[in-house]
Amino acid sequence: MAFIIDNIHPFNLEIVADGGQAFRWDRQQDDSYIGVVGRHVMRVYQQDDFIKVIDGSSLNDKNISTLIWDYFDLERDYASIENRLCRFEELKPAVKYCSGNRILHQDPWETTVSFIISANNSIHNIKKTIARICEFYGEPLEYQGKTYYTFPSPEVLARVPEEELRKTRCGFRAKYIAKTARMVAGGEIDLYGLHKLPTQEAREQLMRFPGVGRKVADCILLFSMRKFDAFPVDVWIKRVLEHLYFDGREIPVNKLRELAEKRFGDLAGFAQQYLFHYTRTFWGNKKIF
Repeated sequence: MAFIIDNIHPFNLEIVADGGQAFRWDRQQDDSYIGVVGRHVMRVYQQDDFIKVIDGSSLNDKNISTLIWDYFDLERDYASIENRLCRFEELKPAVKYCSGNRILHQDPWETTVSFIISANNSIHNIKKTIARICEFYGEPLEYQGKTYYTFPSPEVLARVPEEELRKTRCGFRAKYIAKTARMVAGGEIDLYGLHKLPTQEAREQLMRFPGVGRKVADCILLFSMRKFDAFPVDVWIKRVLEHLYFDGREIPVNKLRELAEKRFGDLAGFAQQYLFHYTRTFWGNKKIF
């Protein structure tokens, strides 16, 4: 089933799919991307201001269209957001270069496990580990002659012994994933209800999960719960904030986070995404800003 969504502006599929917020999209030789969203395998093409989606499910166009609009956050006025961000002079280079970036609305459970795996890890390894978890414990989905897999539910992973989970090569993170799965499956934390809470309360609940510190919690808040005031600080964001505001001096992460949250307010999460992609792409260039 194929359909087209047009007049999307700004939108940049490459930045969105490869920008480090999701790990189940793979670029194809024709520059399209194939990804798994929930129980759907889909191929997405972009040309100018429209995208073409080929979905392998039996749902009708309206249902798939609704899913895509929500997942890619297509209803939101990103032109206005980018204009607001450009009022901060230091953000202009990042916003101009990364125009079309969007914050995905992902499944909270998949996002939680993905960012537990992400700690002290490369994107390549994160993607490989997640792919193995899905292949070992997810349900198969056939698409264009290949088999893909759903992300396993917390109930499924809660039954997997830690030693067995290590076969996915998630290493020491196996104990975190296993415990987190049991906490969610057992109702200890209502992961799917956290979006209803204020950001700080939701963050505190997320940080009860083993392996979830402040940075991982903020990623979960931003990429699955639409808490746009969350500002994850990783090594790239730390470097660029020190570069922009402190002449490259070493500054504690909590001070950097406080500065960004105060300066950008409800735009903090958006600012983080533009800065992250731009800095990761161009770091080392003395004229980066």
